[in-house]
Amino acid sequence: MIIGFSSCQNQKKKAQKLPNILLIVADDQAYGDLSLTENPYLETPVLDGLAKEGVFANHFYVSPVCAPTRASLLTGRYHQKTGVSGVTRGREDMRLDETTMATILKSFDYTTGIFGKWHNGAHYPYHPLGRGFDEFVGFTSGHWSNYFDTTIEKNGKDFQTKGYLPDVLTDEAIRFISESKEEGKPFFCYLPYQTPHTPLQVPDKYFNKYKEKGLDDFNACIYGMCENLDDNVGRLLKQLEEQDLKENTIIVFLSDNGPLNFRFNKGLKGRKGMEDEGGVRVPFIISWKGKTIVGKTISTPLAHIDLLPTLLDLIGKQYEFEKPLDGLSFASLLKEEAQLEKRKLYGEWSGRKRVLSDPYLMIDEELFDIQKDPEQLKDIRSQHAELFDSLQADYKKWYDDLQVGKQESKAIPVGYKEYPICKLPAHEANLFPPFEFRKDRRQTGIAYHSLYGWAHDWIDFWTKTDAYAQWQIDVVEEANYKLEIYYALADEDVGTKLKITIGDEHVVFKVDKAFIHSELKDYDRVKREQEAPETDWGKLDVGNVNLKEGKYNLTIQALDISGKKTIELKEIHLIKN
Repeated sequence: MIIGFSSCQNQKKKAQKLPNILLIVADDQAYGDLSLTENPYLETPVLDGLAKEGVFANHFYVSPVCAPTRASLLTGRYHQKTGVSGVTRGREDMRLDETTMATILKSFDYTTGIFGKWHNGAHYPYHPLGRGFDEFVGFTSGHWSNYFDTTIEKNGKDFQTKGYLPDVLTDEAIRFISESKEEGKPFFCYLPYQTPHTPLQVPDKYFNKYKEKGLDDFNACIYGMCENLDDNVGRLLKQLEEQDLKENTIIVFLSDNGPLNFRFNKGLKGRKGMEDEGGVRVPFIISWKGKTIVGKTISTPLAHIDLLPTLLDLIGKQYEFEKPLDGLSFASLLKEEAQLEKRKLYGEWSGRKRVLSDPYLMIDEELFDIQKDPEQLKDIRSQHAELFDSLQADYKKWYDDLQVGKQESKAIPVGYKEYPICKLPAHEANLFPPFEFRKDRRQTGIAYHSLYGWAHDWIDFWTKTDAYAQWQIDVVEEANYKLEIYYALADEDVGTKLKITIGDEHVVFKVDKAFIHSELKDYDRVKREQEAPETDWGKLDVGNVNLKEGKYNLTIQALDISGKKTIELKEIHLIKN
């Protein structure tokens, strides 16, 4: 499948320098989280101005949660086809046979960098440096536990930051842009910020401003994060101006899904995690100075799957795809009064089904006219029974074609020379007895510290010897591997004995040294309910194993619990010798 301009247009483009691409993605920023969309509290002058000098799409659709949206943005395909089915425990991993935007642009001699939240696979080669990016500064998980003076990753190594994390990511992106210009190569700068996603942390000047407007702590922090993001976009635009790059840079801004909480959202129904308009309709801005119509608003429904083919059209390049794209280029809408061919946009999440056939929206057993009724107040199914049945049939065919039930399980790769240290985080383990969302976690014999087991959580309340944690790994090269654990243990529990088993190999070890968590500075404006806090950990070398190529279950179990419980486990490292 080839996507791109006609040959005569390509010939015209050959003599021109390829445009740079700056793709900015906010995390959990609602359609209503802009002063442009009439938010009564927020001030976002930079993004408002960017929309006025470019194009604003007021019916732009994504997936209801983070990782699926990112997979569709990068591939031009529905996330279900890319193997992404969730946000944790490997369900966020994008299949290795999917071609990313970064890989495609790199083939056209772009230098590629990502600065922020990846969330499409933590382990190489699912990692950004295995998916077409030359440079990565950020984190691979679905969220980060601390936004101030924290340690993230920079090209495979720990990177200690100073200051507020979105500011740091912007600094790194600005450096990347400047270095790309010096090299004389076009750049693809992907800047997926982690805000306004929780935890609720923001500098005082932003928080205090919105508290003074009468907002509660939660929303004052959310809006403060949105304004900080707006300021950082302003810094990026200033850099482009100063480097004389603005006229040759395509700038894109959008969010990955709707808001976490119910707040002002232009009356749209629902929030993050829902297929209703409030969960999947987000702000979208695209601007290319002198190339896109100034101040245009597009009401035609567009989607995340459309961005990749659109960018290829804009840069005048063709690419032969091994797998067909689901999206359409909307480049013509940016330059002239044109229309896209009629089509349907599909969605499914947590058992809910969605079909948008403009202006009609089918959600489960209801039907709405979203042009007349964007708030989904009036179900018109009874007046349009034939249309409803037709959309139901369309959805079934689409969903059946996805073959969701046939998707394979994904093991954690171990042994790549590019990443000789493989980290098995606790939140990616399967717990036995099976993990349950229950508040009384002490009764299961093993559970996550913060209930839900999201990123950065750890195994706790481990009181039974028949309880264990397990990861599936895929050893890609036979070698000797050193095993390390990162743990905490109370004085009264010293002497606990554990066993790690990998296929026919195993190590048994006793933990004879306590490690008590140190309290790190808490920057939360509102006490967190889902994310685990950032803390420190003890390290213990527990032995060596020789592993042959192949897939194995790595299991850790407690053989003896000398006190009230065994260790709290943060992660296991397999280090290739």
